[in-house]
Amino acid sequence: MVKYLSLLFAALVFPAFTATAQYIDPEAEDVDSVAVEQAVPEPEPSATEESKPALNSDQLQKRWNRRKFWNIGYSVPTLERRDGTFMDWEADYAVSVKNGRSLYFHKKPLGGMVKIGLDYSLLDITYSKLQLKHIEGVAAGEDTSFPSDPSAPSVSDGFDEIVSEDPSGSVLDLLGFNLGMHKLDQTFSVGPRITVNPIDHLMVGVYFHGGFTLSGIFENDNFSYGFGHTLASGLCVSYKVIGVGFEYLWGKVKYNQIDFEEIDGDNLSFSEMFSSESFSLKHKGPKFYVSFRF
Repeated sequence: MVKYLSLLFAALVFPAFTATAQYIDPEAEDVDSVAVEQAVPEPEPSATEESKPALNSDQLQKRWNRRKFWNIGYSVPTLERRDGTFMDWEADYAVSVKNGRSLYFHKKPLGGMVKIGLDYSLLDITYSKLQLKHIEGVAAGEDTSFPSDPSAPSVSDGFDEIVSEDPSGSVLDLLGFNLGMHKLDQTFSVGPRITVNPIDHLMVGVYFHGGFTLSGIFENDNFSYGFGHTLASGLCVSYKVIGVGFEYLWGKVKYNQIDFEEIDGDNLSFSEMFSSESFSLKHKGPKFYVSFRF
């Protein structure tokens, strides 16, 4: 009897014990999943993001504070004369130094990267060593292959005496000296400028300048002076202090050539001691330069 009661008790208790051992509390499962989710670390910011902190207004403004500039340039311009005798010159080389300043019309960049302003320069000196390349044409009416004007100057006007019979036409050349032809210009310029700051301290500027030019040409003992205009359109790319640029210049200057006369008497006035001939030269050509901004 006891044996049968023991078997019956085992049959009833064992299934209940097994079911209890296999039971999983759903709330405990949720707690474990939450713990796993909390254990997964959140992604940390990359090194690039850490290296690019948000710039405040003062830091942005410092990028635009380099408004003064010095440009050192090199160019090979050409000159041509079309009043009177047709002549063309080419520069063996030309070097220039320019100092100026940029002014902007607004403080905050448009779209965070564009400013519109104005450039001006009171110092822009260019020295050119010229070489005569071509001469053709004579006085008006003598050669129908070129457009003529009855009022055009004769062959003796301007540089014609210099380049007609003798390339220099000077006493120095007769003595075996030829100093060549040299031109010196000073231009005062002003014009609009658009500057873009795409990234960091990189600045890209495009501009158009117009200027008033004072010019002098020397060839041995001949001298000519003139006044005219010069236009320039260019592009400059700079990073902080240093930059490079390219521009194309063109313009026209009207010159007066001074020829000193021999003095045969003591009663000549100052105006009678020299004669002056007038002529015009058009100039054009590219220029490459290195820019320093402060």
